[in-house]
Amino acid sequence: MPASKYEGKILGQVLATLSGLKGVRHSFYLTRQMRAGLGRIERRYPSIGPLTVENIGLFDCLTRKHVACIVKDKSFRGPPHPTVVLVNEHGTVIGREILPGERIDSESSGKTIFLGKDFVIFVDRGSGRGARLVLPTVPFKEVEVIRGVSNVCSSSPSTIGDLFLREAKGLRDDPRLASILIGFDLARP
Repeated sequence: MPASKYEGKILGQVLATLSGLKGVRHSFYLTRQMRAGLGRIERRYPSIGPLTVENIGLFDCLTRKHVACIVKDKSFRGPPHPTVVLVNEHGTVIGREILPGERIDSESSGKTIFLGKDFVIFVDRGSGRGARLVLPTVPFKEVEVIRGVSNVCSSSPSTIGDLFLREAKGLRDDPRLASILIGFDLARP
């Protein structure tokens, strides 16, 4: 519940902005119960074979005072940088998502191995020992430019987290859609 007219106005503006973006099918704010449930799910996310998954971006979003969620289709814009990176035990990025339309030049990147069409491993960047998948915090420019908003970040929940949010909101499961969380604080008026 907004603490003031100012807060209510900003929260309404954020949701209107998100709802108006191309490819957004639904937009809403997470309730306390949704935030708590999502946090529990994501903390227990299972490893993928020998790789652990650290959804740093999601937990950054959950630390913000307000967390909005959009459910988007494939026509939504691409991210500004990779949303999944593979890091080794020293924190060196040894692999990452390839963004739509991006070309990886093996001459400048060194020896590479492509996993499908959207992930690349950089063989020359170090050992894969202790490797883990990291989902970093991603900027969300459309909300960052709203006056009165600060500390904006975004991330995607896991598949299980995505399903949890949709069920909690009463939305049907549709594998053609995906959720993105946008966390933010309010700046003082």
